Amino acid sequence: MAKKYKKSEAVEMLSAMERKAGDVQTIAQAVEDGATKNSFALYDRFVRTASDFDTLSILVETRLQNVEIGAGNVQGLQDQYDMLKIVVAHRQIQASMKFFYILSAATTLPLGAKDLFSSELRRLYSLKSELDRPKYQGMLSEDALNDLNTAELILQEIIEKAPSLLNFSRA
Repeated sequence: MAKKYKKSEAVEMLSAMERKAGDVQTIAQAVEDGATKNSFALYDRFVRTASDFDTLSILVETRLQNVEIGAGNVQGLQDQYDMLKIVVAHRQIQASMKFFYILSAATTLPLGAKDLFSSELRRLYSLKSELDRPKYQGMLSEDALNDLNTAELILQEIIEKAPSLLNFSRA
């Protein structure tokens, strides 16, 4: 049996998620503004902050699904949760697309690029899978979905330009 949570706990966690969404948006803007500088450190910070947001959203979703009976309607909280997920997903897509677009023109890539690209490919596919859930259908704009597909294509182009980055043969 799943643990039950007070509605106040769900509200508190949702507030923390909202603050983290603000952090993601701030860093995403910095990534977009600094994309021409190939700032891998800033992009790594963005990815870690977005990952923190994703982890927090799992905790919030669990609380929303397991609010104590009699705690009142939580639909408004669920709607706020869904909107935060969509807004942050769109910002993640935009920042990734701009960073990858600039990076796709680079002739050399830094050490550690293999790890970055491998994790980013997994993250984009995970994001796409999340957004394919029925509850999010129609919530993300057509532009955002196109941006997601473009980000994936750009990332695949980068990987193809540097096939030695991804060596999947057995060691």
